[in-house]
Amino acid sequence: MSRIDLDNFFKYTRATNAWEDADPSELLDSGIGFAQLGSAGRDRVRLVAERLAAVGEQQSRPVHDRAARTLDEALDAAFESGWQPAELVHVTRQCAGGDATVVMVEAIGAHAARSSAERLAPGSWRDQLSELHIDYAGGTTAERLRRWRSYNRRSSTQSWYTLLLVLGCATWLLPLEKLLPPPGRWTSQSAASGPGQATDSKMLGRIRGLLAKAESTQFPAEAEALSAKAQDLMTRYAIDSALLDAGNHRSLIDDVVTRRIMVSNPYSKAKLLLLHCVCHANGTRTLWKKKYLLASVIGMPVDLDLCELLYTSLLVQSARALDEVAESPTTRTRSFRNAFLIAYAHRVGERLQDARKRATAAATQQHGSALVPILAKRSDAVDRVYAARYPATKTIRFSSNNAAGSYAGRAAAERADLTGGRERIDKSDLAS
Repeated sequence: MSRIDLDNFFKYTRATNAWEDADPSELLDSGIGFAQLGSAGRDRVRLVAERLAAVGEQQSRPVHDRAARTLDEALDAAFESGWQPAELVHVTRQCAGGDATVVMVEAIGAHAARSSAERLAPGSWRDQLSELHIDYAGGTTAERLRRWRSYNRRSSTQSWYTLLLVLGCATWLLPLEKLLPPPGRWTSQSAASGPGQATDSKMLGRIRGLLAKAESTQFPAEAEALSAKAQDLMTRYAIDSALLDAGNHRSLIDDVVTRRIMVSNPYSKAKLLLLHCVCHANGTRTLWKKKYLLASVIGMPVDLDLCELLYTSLLVQSARALDEVAESPTTRTRSFRNAFLIAYAHRVGERLQDARKRATAAATQQHGSALVPILAKRSDAVDRVYAARYPATKTIRFSSNNAAGSYAGRAAAERADLTGGRERIDKSDLAS
């Protein structure tokens, strides 16, 4: 199926009453086309959904099965062009809402079954399926969608509306960089392999333990001490890994990997700034895919592990800090919250840079002057890979015009635990 059936699209755009006698398959094509327009086409998507809901059961079954086949084809194409399961659910939630993610998860489950993902997919892919609670035995997409329509407690019109939005989103995805072998290239070996290096889960466990204590204590001084210790461990862990890698004769460029992190609305740009500040302080780079609210992070696997760990924790802390200051209508405005999060990110970045410098200085005293060129080589390798893979990029500028929000954000950042601790990264396979 093409991305949009232009003949039907213009036909039904000119005359809404043309839907009265339309073939259900034509309605489906037009509904998908309107859904691909985003918010501009939502009203017409709902009109199409109303017409499909009015179609008799006998006529609706074939078009329902065709919708399922279209979704299967869209997922096959998306996965072969670089998309991963969690990213599909993420973009579906952003463009079509929470109900739509249930439909997408069911379609991913059907794909996982027919592609033998449980047996052949790379470890990171299987981890995503596990986190999505994929049911491998749920049947085909058509069977799953029929069950969904019967138990979702939505009207037939609402069910068709949701399904059309999912189809519009899934059939309008541009290719992404392939970070994992796509299903068409899976073999029995791919399940046991993945990009990146193994990490020391024992050390990360120690870091998480300190963070858990820091987040649970009621005494700010104790929390600060625990957080400082955890940050020190994180930096030293990264430095120890750099020293270990220095003993190998392979090119550092071969060790640089890319992962994608999902950034959600609202305030996605401010959240991206927080991620950038975390990555910049830990020797990694960021790239923003605004259309899909996806950020690529580029660096050494160990550094990326720590960045994900820290970013996730700081995101939770920033949300909690915002709730704490939301005492009046003024502090609940969009401008205040945006300014708060931007200032929070900037101040966290400054603190992280200072902590990194202190830990590096201490490590240099311990390991000697040879450490500085080792770290410089790692940084150079990341920069070279970034420049080679992404030669045409633009710098994003961040601004805010709410002084009260900025002041509150910097104050909250002063109290932030700069260590993270909520990301589940204790597995040996951490490739994304």
